[in-house]
Amino acid sequence: MIFESDQYYDGFPHAISSENEEKTSFNDYALVNTLAECLYHDISREIFDGSEPALRAVIANGEIKFLARYTLRGACYYEPLGRFPRMSIKDARECARELYNRFDDNRGPDEDYEHIPF
Repeated sequence: MIFESDQYYDGFPHAISSENEEKTSFNDYALVNTLAECLYHDISREIFDGSEPALRAVIANGEIKFLARYTLRGACYYEPLGRFPRMSIKDARECARELYNRFDDNRGPDEDYEHIPF
């Protein structure tokens, strides 16, 4: 009997799915495992940060790029921020929040920030 090469494949622990139903916050380990999973399956993926809804990461071609997402006059915009690991997650969160607060149609008081409809 010939076994398939993925017989023992159990996935990549803590890799973030595109839906991110658990609202997982970005961390180095999760981003690296998500990159590994995308490389393994030869796919690309856009994910969002559970603790900073305006922060996105696009994983494609072996790279992780941070983007800020905001809505201006009803249209969605993505602003490039930098690449991981050259840009830290903390810096990416700060930049994304700043852009969101400056431009987004839905911006409001800081205490309402975690309830943004993304």
